Amino acid sequence: MKQSNKIRIKKAALRLFGEKGYEDTSLHEIALAVGIKKPSIYNHFDHKEDIFCAVLDDLLLSETTAYQHIQEQMKKDEPKTNLRMLFDLYCQRLMTTEEALLWKRVTFFPPPQFKKMIEEKFFEFENVVTEILSAIYKDAQAADILREVDGNEFAASFFCLVDGIFLEHHYYNEQVFRQRIDSVWKVYNLGIFKGKGE
Repeated sequence: MKQSNKIRIKKAALRLFGEKGYEDTSLHEIALAVGIKKPSIYNHFDHKEDIFCAVLDDLLLSETTAYQHIQEQMKKDEPKTNLRMLFDLYCQRLMTTEEALLWKRVTFFPPPQFKKMIEEKFFEFENVVTEILSAIYKDAQAADILREVDGNEFAASFFCLVDGIFLEHHYYNEQVFRQRIDSVWKVYNLGIFKGKGE
């Protein structure tokens, strides 16, 4: 089925906003990428700000849906495996999705007029992941496999871990990045779980 122009506009804008940033992306460029004339955009969006907001809404939905889907695949009695699944999903999406490129750009260089909205989207997404982490923490506690960390520390340590990964991906090629992922997971695992890390 042929996609509607509105969807195609948002997809083109997602890519261009991620590559060039909001300020340096023009409506003309978006129209050109879609294969339509610039005035046709106004059949779907009033101005560029509307497109950006719609793209951010779609980004948040895509991210939260992916994490909720992985939660559905988790097994209650395997908290270590579940935490690694969550970590791997984060790394996989960081390396392979166009959403990740835009997420990185707006995190490091948020357009001033959208800064508050971007922060709200960020914390909304973080709340989704926090709920998943909370469930993993409770299962790990029940299995008595955690070192002495409380639920807040458990969640905070994971977010700091992936925040570091977020920055690493900005500087290293894929081969080096994958090596660093394995290394940091090994050390992190040893730090929060009793016994030998995996």
